[in-house]
Amino acid sequence: MKKQTRLILLGIFLLAAILRIPLTSVGPLLPRLNQTTGLSMTTLSQLTSISLLVFAFTSIIVARIATKIGLNLSIVVSIILMLIGIFIRSFTNNFGLFLGTIILAVGICFGNVLLPALTKRYFPQHVGKITSGYTITMNFMGAVGSSLAIPVLEKVNNLPLIALATVGIIIIPILFLWLLIYFSSPSQQSASTNSKITAPAPTNLYRSKTAWSLATFMGIQSLIFYTCVAWLPNIIDQKGYSPATGGFMLGLLQLMILPASFLVPMLAEKMHSQSIFIIIAGSTFIVGITLLLSSNYIILLLASILLGLATGASFSLCLMLFTLRTKQNETAASLSGMSQTIGYTLAALGPTIFGLIATHTNSIGWALLFLIILGFLMIILGFQAGRPGTID
Repeated sequence: MKKQTRLILLGIFLLAAILRIPLTSVGPLLPRLNQTTGLSMTTLSQLTSISLLVFAFTSIIVARIATKIGLNLSIVVSIILMLIGIFIRSFTNNFGLFLGTIILAVGICFGNVLLPALTKRYFPQHVGKITSGYTITMNFMGAVGSSLAIPVLEKVNNLPLIALATVGIIIIPILFLWLLIYFSSPSQQSASTNSKITAPAPTNLYRSKTAWSLATFMGIQSLIFYTCVAWLPNIIDQKGYSPATGGFMLGLLQLMILPASFLVPMLAEKMHSQSIFIIIAGSTFIVGITLLLSSNYIILLLASILLGLATGASFSLCLMLFTLRTKQNETAASLSGMSQTIGYTLAALGPTIFGLIATHTNSIGWALLFLIILGFLMIILGFQAGRPGTID
């Protein structure tokens, strides 16, 4: 493996490592932020929703920007935006807390959308392995962010905004690595080998059944996952268990994302069709959600495990299919952007819709039925995305 290729591989994994931690570290700090900023918990909870909406509205334009300025430079811009967002979020006023979050989310969105395109460009023969690697890195570091938020807070005299700023210490060396990749790339030495995403002709994804199938598959899995993240502790609490138990169940769900994220892409890549994996992922979601109707501790434990496995399998499948269903880097990035726009829009709406159903019916059961129906819909709509063939 050439030195430049090794640098890019390292860059991909380190980029994945910082795409979740700036956001997952916020949740545990919300009570302390409530005390120091004077903002209500309801207002502060909108930080996550704002990030998801930014992902939704920005994803669709990322591929166009990358087409104009190139993949590597787009990643450099992504990391710079993250650092600017973290600085504004941590060292200004309450308005800056939200403005910084928006800028940070734009930077993260670039990374989210372009990771599949980077894999397609530099490692087309190892899509499954690379996707497995960066997906598990992303999710693992997200869990690390949640776990270390309070210990870091205690080290910085209980100042939550300073605790959030420490993420920048991790990001700065990664920026230097990507600057090295950018300036050492052959594309910077010859205009004829420019690293811009290229394609002989644009593909109209909105006329492709496969593109819509993959986009809706990602949208539904995102909605189910973010709804579970928002509501699982509350569901467990309503069944008479302690808040600590609800937190443990949610942590278990997130932990079980890791093995599925690692194994499924490598197994699915070897198959002629990935539809069977979509059926398995959707069915696992359905079974896991159904088990949440129980009040038995062991069954609820099993539900959390299944929901985590389903999330890891479905999310990593989405990322891998962005590359398997396209021939060109440009199409892979555009498909990723289209799918993530739909995915994060639904993800932002999911917890609210679930809450409205639960409130108006006075029953969590009807709200869970809503997710079960979506699970079946995910299988039906996603089946097309798993069939062999390319869009462009």
